[in-house]
Amino acid sequence: MVLTWEPITDLSSHWQRLSDGELVPLLQFWNDQRADLEQSGALAEFNKRLGREWSIETGQIEGVYDLDRGITQTLIERGIDADLIGNHPGQKLPELIAAIIQDHAEVLDGLFEFIKGDRALSKSYIHELHAALLRHQETTVVRDRFGTLFEAQLLKGKYKERPNNPQKPDGSMHQYCPPEHVESEMERLLSLHAEHEKQDVPVETEAAWLHHRFTQIHPYQDGNGRVARALASLLFIKAGWFPIVVTRDSRGPYIDALEAADIGSLASLVVFFMDAQKRNLFRAMQAAADLRPIHTVDEAILAAKRVLASSGKRLDPSIWERTKKTADQLIDLARARFVEVTLSLRNEIAKERAEIQFMAQHGTSAQLGTRELPYQPNDLDYEKNQQLLISVSGKLRAGIELQAHGIGSKFRGLIGMVVLFIGPSKGLEIVSKEPFQVNYIESYESAERRFRPWLEESLVNALTLWRKSL
Repeated sequence: MVLTWEPITDLSSHWQRLSDGELVPLLQFWNDQRADLEQSGALAEFNKRLGREWSIETGQIEGVYDLDRGITQTLIERGIDADLIGNHPGQKLPELIAAIIQDHAEVLDGLFEFIKGDRALSKSYIHELHAALLRHQETTVVRDRFGTLFEAQLLKGKYKERPNNPQKPDGSMHQYCPPEHVESEMERLLSLHAEHEKQDVPVETEAAWLHHRFTQIHPYQDGNGRVARALASLLFIKAGWFPIVVTRDSRGPYIDALEAADIGSLASLVVFFMDAQKRNLFRAMQAAADLRPIHTVDEAILAAKRVLASSGKRLDPSIWERTKKTADQLIDLARARFVEVTLSLRNEIAKERAEIQFMAQHGTSAQLGTRELPYQPNDLDYEKNQQLLISVSGKLRAGIELQAHGIGSKFRGLIGMVVLFIGPSKGLEIVSKEPFQVNYIESYESAERRFRPWLEESLVNALTLWRKSL
């Protein structure tokens, strides 16, 4: 099968439907919290680690190098150092890998500088990005007209001169823009992007569109994925968000979202980018609790000074109550849904198998280690749950539980929710694809619209795990 090349298309006329607008109130929330985290020093440390992660993973998922998880984590924590990489058979020299990662890091720093300069996105700047990202790569593998692969000199900051249509293991081929049409397609891409900015297209929608259409063109012989993620990151940074980090663990959903966009559905890529931003927001909120331990009196005094400097900027407690009220209402909604599911299970299963009993309740939460949660739970300020318990002959065998917690070392007006499956053998497992967040900016009606499908998907995942455990 051949996915044939077609000129890029504009956003559909229904682009407003691609995003539910969740990032708008979240950004306002994040801006409220930013100053406090800056005072504590947590934000600077978080941004440093996130930047290293971006710099490492953007090459890792393209196969530029292959670093195991342990080395990757060490580099994120301690900095980009060739001595930390080590020599491995079949791998590039550690010094070269470190240099490539450092190239990526400098590009990320350059994105922030580009935004400060208030420059418009242009062909020349994209060329600069490409040349900088591939500074230490001299050759690339190309295919001649007979299908033979060979290494050729890599053009840096220049459009491709040969076709670069990849052939997949199953024999299918993806045709990208022919070299002779790249110039005009890139001009159209930049022109449409400028129009979208005038229309105030949401950043998550525009980043997904720009990223995908750029990859459709595939204007360079190599490095297109890294440039595309840099462009998406540029838009998010400009909007006040985080760079887009695609890790080896998220590569599968990322590729799936791009392939869905290839056949006309951009929604999955929009959601992928939104989830990435929410995930980093949770991590940033947790950063304050993860600062390095204090060892000296001087460090303790400075830490206290930072807290006092930021204490006057904390949000009015009455504002925090909005978050709790919304979360309480969503828990009540979940409780009603748990009761409905319990009754359905009794009607469909317990009537036939009397020894299997189902009960909906709320009580003591199942103990999930805080490191397993996608955020730092603050149970002192907010903690609620709802359970569906499954017993056999009077003995508890499985369960489904919705947990809600305040997020962060102190209550900042953000509550996270996850759904767990309590299995008979494997213990606790998070079944919600992403944590659900509640904040003081968003109205209950808006939160409910997001919550219902999230809860339903989580319940389906949990019931599926229970069925497989039978």
